[in-house]
Amino acid sequence: MTSDKSPPFQPPDTGSVSLADANCIVLRIDARGRVLSLNPFGLDFFGYGEAEILGKPAVGTIIPKKDTAGNDLETMIDHLLRSPEDYSHQINENRRKDGDRVWVVWSNRAFRDETGKVTEILCVGNDITDRKAFESVLEETRLRLTATIQEQNTRLQEANERLEKEVAERKKIQQALEESRDRYRQLSKASTEGILFHDNGILIEFNDAFADLVECPRKELIGMDIIRHFVSTDDQEQVQRKLASDDDQIYEITARSATGRTFPAELRSRSGELAGRPYRVVTVRDITHRKKTERQLIQSQKMEAVGTLAGGIAHDFNNMLAGIQGNVEIIRHQLSPQSPHQKRLSIISQILQRGAKLSGQLLGYARGGQTELCEINLNRLVEDTLEMFGQAHHQITIETRLSPDTPSVSGDRTQIEQVLLNLIINAVHAMPTGGQLAIETHVTVLSAKEKREYEIIPGRYAMLSVRDTGHGMDQETQKQIFEPFFTTKAQGQGTGLGLASTYGIVKNHKGYIEVFSEPGLGSQFNVLLPMSDRADKTAGLVDAMTGKGSETIMIVDDEQDFLDMGRDMLVLLGYTVITAGNSQEAIARFQEQAGKVKLVIVDMIMPGPAVDDTIRRIKEIDPSVPVLLSSGYSQDGEGARKLMLRCNGFIQKPFRLASLSKKVRELLGSAQNENP
Repeated sequence: MTSDKSPPFQPPDTGSVSLADANCIVLRIDARGRVLSLNPFGLDFFGYGEAEILGKPAVGTIIPKKDTAGNDLETMIDHLLRSPEDYSHQINENRRKDGDRVWVVWSNRAFRDETGKVTEILCVGNDITDRKAFESVLEETRLRLTATIQEQNTRLQEANERLEKEVAERKKIQQALEESRDRYRQLSKASTEGILFHDNGILIEFNDAFADLVECPRKELIGMDIIRHFVSTDDQEQVQRKLASDDDQIYEITARSATGRTFPAELRSRSGELAGRPYRVVTVRDITHRKKTERQLIQSQKMEAVGTLAGGIAHDFNNMLAGIQGNVEIIRHQLSPQSPHQKRLSIISQILQRGAKLSGQLLGYARGGQTELCEINLNRLVEDTLEMFGQAHHQITIETRLSPDTPSVSGDRTQIEQVLLNLIINAVHAMPTGGQLAIETHVTVLSAKEKREYEIIPGRYAMLSVRDTGHGMDQETQKQIFEPFFTTKAQGQGTGLGLASTYGIVKNHKGYIEVFSEPGLGSQFNVLLPMSDRADKTAGLVDAMTGKGSETIMIVDDEQDFLDMGRDMLVLLGYTVITAGNSQEAIARFQEQAGKVKLVIVDMIMPGPAVDDTIRRIKEIDPSVPVLLSSGYSQDGEGARKLMLRCNGFIQKPFRLASLSKKVRELLGSAQNENP
């Protein structure tokens, strides 16, 4: 920069300064902006002959009146000529003779005469077009990164300022760019997504997050073919097609690390150009957790939908069984014990029990159906179950490893026993010619840090393991075994409900079930049930009185067949019975017999007003009357749980005469104790 006290102008000494040898642009312009001289390097750079440029205004030849951004360069040059000290250093767009736009960083010095008037300005320039192109690519990339990357703008600006001071040496400019690139790489560590630049699949640059994803040292990655090394074989053709397209892309693939680990990945890719060289910038996100969550959601929705269907089927089936069972019970009690029909009625009753068991499996899958909760000693349950099972399957060698440290669990003993039986039966069917069956129990601890295919609640669990040496299963079969009605057995040899109900029971006991199997190597099922927080004790069922009675009972049900059968069963037990086929009739008849009705048996699902409203109105008329809820659904369903807030007991269809008698005497006895 030259001040007002600069020495009088002296013409440049061309003997001491060799412009021809300068490896940069050396331009002299007079006070009106006309070109006095341009060294050979500059002439070659701008594409002019000496005769074409000397004496011509700089603006309109090597300097456009406006740059591509619309900035007024003509005004800027005018300011420079009037106040050169304000423009000692500058960067602006220039123009070659062929019209190409180039960027030059200039260092300017003004020369004045004895009066202080500017006579000419010496401008020394260096081409930074490549650097400007690179800066443009960096700017585009920065907009795609996180907010922390914005700090790089400041650092890049600092790097630019240093570069402007080092224009005389091209090597220093390149070094500063490399330093800037290193700082950019450091900032990219803040991103949890892998970021990479590649040219037709050949890796150019990347961040540390990408190196961590593919588990490969940084020094080995540069120049690698990312498609061949880090994309699964099945997806390589797809990725190649994406590379051939210039569109911005978001797609999923199965990625592969250097160690052979595969994982689902989401790729975001867009094209760009760096110094005339095409490239693509890609972000890579490991979506393992998201995929697992999606699978769990889909499976949960599918199981819930099938569960709702299974529950509905079981409800209707139970209602039909209830009608048959009740009529069988009535006929058996009306016939003499020596009647030849008693044997056939016993056979019908056994068939009904098998039907009820099948229906129970459906309800166990759909809602869990927990009705009798108690403390369960798994070791004792295994021993009791095997005592019965071992006598019927001599071709199976059974080995048990029951840890004394196995904690008790809280649940429905009958259902947990059903889980064990289902797993044992499944194992026996897998070994038609015999084999080894191993049953093991022990305590295990699930930690939040464990990686599993399902979400877990950390804590202590009791594990029940059943392992066989049967034919095993492939991965596709394992994905379907817990779905209702899926079976690998021949037609007529299985319902496909065993493992489905097992899954439903374990899930509703807040547990988990795992399967490990390979074709030809057998299978192992692990059931994990949360440890009970109460003392280890086995609660038995309290036997109720089973005698007859003489009280008045109202039974409410919209199915006439069941209503008639229920009335006959209660009459057989000695009770006076009032029937009602709907809610309105029930309320009207109860009001007529206010004080006489000692118990109301009501079906959980009926047309018309909501059942809970019917129960509420009955309780308003006589708050002391007990209500027994009856349904083909299980007590653990959401509808039953709400109604049980107003009811005094629950009996599930189909029920036998003895069960009905016990339940009725329980509630009538409780009512008498509360109202002496």
